Amino acid sequence: MEYQPKNRTKCMEMRDKRYILLLICCCFWAVNSLAQQTPVLMNMVHHNPGEAPTKSAFLDDHFLKKEGYGAKVYFLFEAAQFGIDWQGFDPTIFPAGDSTRRWVDKKAKLLDSEYTATKKAGLKVYCMIDMIVLPTALVNKYKDSICDAKGRIDISKPFTQKCVRSLLNQMFDRFPQLDGLVVRTGETYLNDAPFYKGNNPLIHGLQDHVTLLQILREEVCVKRNKEIFYRTWDAGQLHSLPKDYLFVSDQIAPHPKLYFSIKHTMVDFWRGTLAQPQPDYDKFGTFWINEASEYGVPFNPCLGIGKHKQVVEVQCQREYEGKGASPDYIAAGVINGFDELKKGKSGKFISLNQFKTDPHYAGVWTWARGGGWGGPFSKNEFWSELNADVIARWTQHPQMSEASLFRDFAKSKGLPDSEIPLFHRLCLLSAKGVMEGQYSEQGESFVLWTRDDVLGDLPMLKPYFDRIIKDSTIDAHIRERQNAVELWKQIEGMAGQLHFRDATLNSFVQVSCTYGRIKYAIFERAYYIMLKGYAMERSGKTDFASLAPAIADYDRLWAEWNQLYNTHPDCPTIYRQNAKYGYEGLSKSIDHFRIKN
Repeated sequence: MEYQPKNRTKCMEMRDKRYILLLICCCFWAVNSLAQQTPVLMNMVHHNPGEAPTKSAFLDDHFLKKEGYGAKVYFLFEAAQFGIDWQGFDPTIFPAGDSTRRWVDKKAKLLDSEYTATKKAGLKVYCMIDMIVLPTALVNKYKDSICDAKGRIDISKPFTQKCVRSLLNQMFDRFPQLDGLVVRTGETYLNDAPFYKGNNPLIHGLQDHVTLLQILREEVCVKRNKEIFYRTWDAGQLHSLPKDYLFVSDQIAPHPKLYFSIKHTMVDFWRGTLAQPQPDYDKFGTFWINEASEYGVPFNPCLGIGKHKQVVEVQCQREYEGKGASPDYIAAGVINGFDELKKGKSGKFISLNQFKTDPHYAGVWTWARGGGWGGPFSKNEFWSELNADVIARWTQHPQMSEASLFRDFAKSKGLPDSEIPLFHRLCLLSAKGVMEGQYSEQGESFVLWTRDDVLGDLPMLKPYFDRIIKDSTIDAHIRERQNAVELWKQIEGMAGQLHFRDATLNSFVQVSCTYGRIKYAIFERAYYIMLKGYAMERSGKTDFASLAPAIADYDRLWAEWNQLYNTHPDCPTIYRQNAKYGYEGLSKSIDHFRIKN
């Protein structure tokens, strides 16, 4: 006979209580795990430094909340560091009654209001700050203890570290609304910070990153349980090379509140066909403009390595590709992989869809608007909103296809169901049209020959033209750009067949597609004139009569572009024909080949 305890009922009750307790613990663990797995989704509007702020729906907290964002990233000059008065550190830095103090107090009041509104809307509040930026009065007063012999703020100095720790503590004490910081070291902007000095903290090499990261982790993540998003962005080292990323990140202990923030591109937001085979990145000291132009632009190989969580940066208004003045649908390429990344052997990942199951993946940071300098400027943010919407909703629903997310956006804009497939084809063609019209599927493309609203000149392109001439691929490169023009003609034609519910939007879509067709036709003519003319010069010819028809086309297209802008109020600003970008400016390069009468 089986043994029966004397008080069987009491034992059963204890067992049931333990079972319930275990069930509660399991539920808590599951909910907690799910919360930890919820991807970061934050957005920033990148205003042009030193210029009027960008007007955008993405500045509206309630709009962001509706779009499913969990956080708002305030831009550099909306950062908490400009709203602290340093009185507890040294009251002489911003003395009461001084004009500099009035500037700080005014900024603090504005930030208080904005941060509070964002919190009330249900969003986390982050601000992006450049490291290291300190008050000019502080740097001047303690220069020997803060700066190196060249006058640069030096993070290796104990007093500088003390200043940075104080800076961090003052920000979170003064602005309790702050949930964390997005830290940039790769560039330093002071355009709208009149009473501050700053510089990249890397004076002694990559180890300076480690010093700064240890301070940030201790003061923000450990002591305050707040978040740090450490941007790896630089000129081709920490951001681009796995060996450098691991050198830095492996020296930092992981923390649930510490993230590394990395652009999805290996370099800046460019595109480029991958050279085959891809080079051994460990052999590079940097991988930057010239390397990207020669070897292509892979999905960032620093994603998915190391021991830290990573957030992926996506620019939705691509600053090198026209800033949303014409269609530039990058969302499909970011989610599924750009066509050029699918050819040949690439890296570990080529897309967010591949990276999303990796344990390092922690979410996405969109720049819905902004990046770069100057124009083009558009009164309508439709094309940027399209990219941001699809990327943001994919981040929330990564099981959904890009096509279904695209369809939802198009329907929300009042496009008839029957026209959505046509609109999708238009947008996918725009990605191909940008690749062939601005970069090259054949390689040998200088990734920086155009940016913002300017075009590069012949001296900038000569090293690449030399290789094209040597490889006897002049005609192939020209045909590629001519094919791009044909793609943009198709896009322009498709736009005329779309009927969005809003007449204003319908007009903008058509005008911006015409804008794109003219722009890439100018790109093709400029490229043709410079490449053909340079090849003639190299062979000893100085009679450029054969280029006259192309130059006439070039002049006509600029006139057409100006007319489009002058006759359509919804037309974005056009590129600056006579801007001196590069060595001499595009106009001077073209004029070199004009027949002198």
